[in-house]
Amino acid sequence: MKCYDNDYEWHKKDVIDKCFMCGEKSEGLFVVRHFASMKMVHLCPDCMVDRISEYCLDNTRAWKGNMIKGD
Repeated sequence: MKCYDNDYEWHKKDVIDKCFMCGEKSEGLFVVRHFASMKMVHLCPDCMVDRISEYCLDNTRAWKGNMIKGD
């Protein structure tokens, strides 16, 4: 599935396959919104937990693709 990212402002230093905070490469990154700047970044689970008061999971983006659950 792909999401529509045109209406969301990403932090200019965010890299899609690296954690924004620690820089570790990971396939299990969360897409989160920074409360203060309202910009989107990718965080690994450890950094997300460590900074839960600064970031929130973003579920406002519209997803395109088949949304039917598998067996």
